[in-house]
Amino acid sequence: MRKHGPRVIPLSGTCKILKPFEYVRSAEKDRWTKLSLAFNYWLKISPDKLQQIDEIISIVYNVCLLYDDIQDHSISRDGIPVTHSVFGLPRTISTSNYINLIAFEKAANLHPAAVKILLDELLQFSRGQSMDIYWREYLTCPTDEEYEKNAIRKAGWLVILMVKLMKLFSTCEKDFSSLLNLMGYYHQIHNDYCNISVCKDPNDKNYCDDLTEGKFSFPIIHALKYDDGEKIINILKQRTTDTNLKTYCVSLLEKFGSLKYTRDILKELNQKIRIKIERLGNNPFLVKMLNEYENEVSSHCTEAAKVML
Repeated sequence: MRKHGPRVIPLSGTCKILKPFEYVRSAEKDRWTKLSLAFNYWLKISPDKLQQIDEIISIVYNVCLLYDDIQDHSISRDGIPVTHSVFGLPRTISTSNYINLIAFEKAANLHPAAVKILLDELLQFSRGQSMDIYWREYLTCPTDEEYEKNAIRKAGWLVILMVKLMKLFSTCEKDFSSLLNLMGYYHQIHNDYCNISVCKDPNDKNYCDDLTEGKFSFPIIHALKYDDGEKIINILKQRTTDTNLKTYCVSLLEKFGSLKYTRDILKELNQKIRIKIERLGNNPFLVKMLNEYENEVSSHCTEAAKVML
């Protein structure tokens, strides 16, 4: 009689159900693999467990991309058309639900505590996404404190999930919570800055698409504290695709010092993260990633200066 072990569901191949997922994952960058390897410098879990965790992270990350593109009415991601424009909304949503269930099955096979961890962090992300949509749809600018809390939910949940799953198989007792929250906050501000920085090509279809979405990003929130913030609010509520109007909005952000303020905050947060890493016993892989983030912002700043001249 055949023994029954955990059922293994392939995530690639010819299965028609998975085609939308395979499409979005084909453009996936290796940032999450780099992060898991970086934290494994401290946690030192086995390669097979690390691979299983990376697979779960890859699934939930890409499912979130699928939903995010739908909710934001996105046109393209990473230079290719968004999944639902290729496969249609019904099929994309159905695949997203199916593949999410596979993630939970994989978590159940990984460790008895993994399902609860996965559920908790997905709830955090969903709360963050919902607040972002609420602010956007009701044209409500969040406070600095509300933005920070939501940034940690939206941009910090995945690395928090990854580290919590890794710690299930590690003897390391270091507390990474404050570092992870700070990294999430930093990552979201970095994303906001890069999306709206003045050196982006206006001919790019994704040029300042946070403005098209009507998103209250970090530079926008800073700029709205000024009396002339009414102009920016009026631009946001139009959900404009007009590159001239978006370029004008960016010039207002520059005028109000919002882009410089964002760069200054990123520099400050980068330094705080480095201090926390040092206190945890140093980590050359995380420091290298911080250097890459810092260089990206610096290059944007240099290009912005050229544009302003």
